[in-house]
Amino acid sequence: MTEDRQLPVRRRIVAELRRAKRIHSQIDRLAERLGVGKNEIESAVDALAARGVVVRTRKGRVALAERLGMVTGTVRMGRRGRAIVVPDEPDAPVALPRGALAGAMDGDRVLVEASPYTRRGLRRGTVKAVLERRTRRMVGTIVRGRHGGSAFLPRSARGGYVASVENPEAGEADSQLYVADIVDYPTAARGPTVRIDRPLGRSGTLPAEIAAVCCAMGIPMDFSPEAEREAAEFHEPGNAGERLDLSDRLLVTIDPADARDFDDAVGVERTQGGYRVTVAIADVSHYVRPGTVLDAEAFDRATSVYFPGTCSPMLPEALSSDLASLRPGRPRLAVVVVLEVDGLGRVTGRRAERALVRSRRRLAYEEAQELLDSGDRTEIGEALADLQAVAALLHRRRMQRGAIDLDIPELEVEVGEDGSPAAIRRRLRLATHRIIEELMLAANEAVAAILEEARMPLIYRVHEPPDEESIATLAARLSYLGLRLERDGALAEPAAFARVLERARGKPFERLVHTMCLRAMKQARYSAYKAQHFGLASPCYTHFTSPIRRYPDLVVHRQLCRLLAGDRSGVGTPAELEPTAVHCSERERRAMDAERDIERAAAVLYAQHHLGESFSGTVTGVDRRGYWVELDDIGIEGFVPAGRLSEYYEFVEERMELHSRTSAAVIHIGMRQRVRIDAADLAERRIDLTPCQT
Repeated sequence: MTEDRQLPVRRRIVAELRRAKRIHSQIDRLAERLGVGKNEIESAVDALAARGVVVRTRKGRVALAERLGMVTGTVRMGRRGRAIVVPDEPDAPVALPRGALAGAMDGDRVLVEASPYTRRGLRRGTVKAVLERRTRRMVGTIVRGRHGGSAFLPRSARGGYVASVENPEAGEADSQLYVADIVDYPTAARGPTVRIDRPLGRSGTLPAEIAAVCCAMGIPMDFSPEAEREAAEFHEPGNAGERLDLSDRLLVTIDPADARDFDDAVGVERTQGGYRVTVAIADVSHYVRPGTVLDAEAFDRATSVYFPGTCSPMLPEALSSDLASLRPGRPRLAVVVVLEVDGLGRVTGRRAERALVRSRRRLAYEEAQELLDSGDRTEIGEALADLQAVAALLHRRRMQRGAIDLDIPELEVEVGEDGSPAAIRRRLRLATHRIIEELMLAANEAVAAILEEARMPLIYRVHEPPDEESIATLAARLSYLGLRLERDGALAEPAAFARVLERARGKPFERLVHTMCLRAMKQARYSAYKAQHFGLASPCYTHFTSPIRRYPDLVVHRQLCRLLAGDRSGVGTPAELEPTAVHCSERERRAMDAERDIERAAAVLYAQHHLGESFSGTVTGVDRRGYWVELDDIGIEGFVPAGRLSEYYEFVEERMELHSRTSAAVIHIGMRQRVRIDAADLAERRIDLTPCQT
């Protein structure tokens, strides 16, 4: 029976099982009640069982999984081997005790028999079936047994199993990390079998960790020969043709000093009522066309992934660092947004054009800041001063509408020649960072408005408000710092967050408050359906300004260019764009997870070279097991286990504090403390600290 013909039968089976008085039904009775042949019922039940919707019992009966207290979801292994299942439907996770995995691995989709909720809202369960294997490879080291046998030891407890090795001669039992293909999956009685593919590098070095993470998460570092060939076929543009020729307009790029791709160039002119701002964005849509191998691989990646010293780009270097990049002095194709900004920071006019541009100069943030600070009176220096002025107007206007201005410094990792982190420090946020941020935000909003007014489908960047539980938790934690989060019932408006950040300005715990507010919010995502951006207090927002490294921006470019060309063929519908939006959101989360994991690996490797050294820091979190401290200057976080404290402490959950039983000592969020690095475990990504005085 075809898939299409099975669908109505499956729906009828589910409906029948849902309304039946008895939980279990026989196949013959189902066929009789539905008036469908037994073979057809068997086929439909098999398909439903494969998805975890129904369960076959030993007596050949069928029942809905939900009526048996079963749920489907994804296995998530913790660093210490603990496992949970995250349900497909929004619900509390199910904890899996040891021995309850039944051969499931991290990332697998499973059917779980879950217990009722406990008073604390927790559930325990057992895997009944693996519905979908999502792990194809393992990363780890080879170990030799006493009697000559070999085993494959995962680099992290998330691997879940020690594996047998099919081809032990392919690697050495040393400190090398290897990637291996799974040739036989684990069961409840035995572990998996793997075949060694290739070495990744010496364990304990950042390059090897990056290679391991990319392999484990399926992040590609290379392009296919076909994609490379397509990227190399393009040539530098000769003249503007039908495009607007802006090659003589003063435009500059301002990027990190180590940047290799330049998505955007900016320029400004004074007008009678304020400023005319030009934001030129690389016209990647000219090169990456739908239906090409280049587009297919860009879509699959959906985003560039950045690591210390290297990256996994969305596009081949021939485009990302050359032809599509707005390199200084070279003619480049661009999509330009021109904004008219008045003296109050209001955008009073906006338009978009396809253009030919030529960046006048490539500036690093630090170099541009030096020109601003020195009062440089050259043409570029005066343009920077005007850009700073208009950015300040735009920023003030955003703050007036209630936008949240979070300042979470990024960590900058300097990699030494031996592959280890030579230094870790917080990246300074300069005024020049603010200039580019404000202009990109304004350009993104302008493009969203242009497409919205033209009724063109697009991919929005949406950010839902925090849920009630997150708001309540944040309000309680802020109260310990003497800060009040104003709420409208159980919820809070963006302006309430902005006021909290303003009250924390200049306080010792200012950075902590920014982090707490960020953790309380939901993660922004992409959607083809319009919704607000909570953090920006914007009713209509998109991503347009980074098409070299983000696929949603490329999609928006294509829609805008269709509008400019007066061609509405192929624009699609929101329903047709939504799968792309969902895919890009998933790839973005994968990239963020990989970048954070490597940032944490760098922190642990750095800590391993500073064991026994003391640092000052701020307590960022407390629970019954101990508390977390973020170290000043280097910005890395470690954990102080309760067992390392000189006194016995009791956790007071309602205040998120540890209270000493023998003295008046209290450990709370925001307090300052001097700590010593005692241990650093790379596999567990864990840094253990001990207070110098408690």
